Amino acid sequence: MLEEKAVEAKEPPPSPKGGFSIGKILLVVVLALVSSAGGGVLSFVLIKQALPPVQAAEKAAEKSEKVEQEKFAELLEKSAVLPLEPFVVNLADTDAARYLRIKISLMVDDKTKLKDLAENQALQLKLRDVILESLTAKRSQDLINAEGKNKLRHELQEKVAVYFRAPKLVDVMFTEFIIQL
Repeated sequence: MLEEKAVEAKEPPPSPKGGFSIGKILLVVVLALVSSAGGGVLSFVLIKQALPPVQAAEKAAEKSEKVEQEKFAELLEKSAVLPLEPFVVNLADTDAARYLRIKISLMVDDKTKLKDLAENQALQLKLRDVILESLTAKRSQDLINAEGKNKLRHELQEKVAVYFRAPKLVDVMFTEFIIQL
């Protein structure tokens, strides 16, 4: 009887089928950690390779912007501004009477010719005529946002630039812009 108990004690208990042992759990945990670490390293390497082109593009854009600003600064030193009398116009709105009060200044590229421009009454009257024609064709909804103002600025610049030969028209600037709604 003693021998039977000794033999029974030496046999390991049978493990249930489909059960998890500590070894299997540790193996799964180690595989998950190795997989996560590998994914992290791979992501780091791929991102590091992708960043230099992005950084180079950003530096090129900054450099281009800086060159553009320097050119504009040089242009500002040489240029002059011809302020026009304020415009008060009825807008083309059909639902109600709407008014626009706007002050426009024209930038030219040669400040030595500014006096000639300011004294040229025929030019000033033609500029006012062209600008008034454009302004009265607009509706308040066309001009209420920044996109509409920029569109108007470019339209006026195209129409007015035709009348500038000796000093070239550089920019059309709005120094006051009020819409009565």
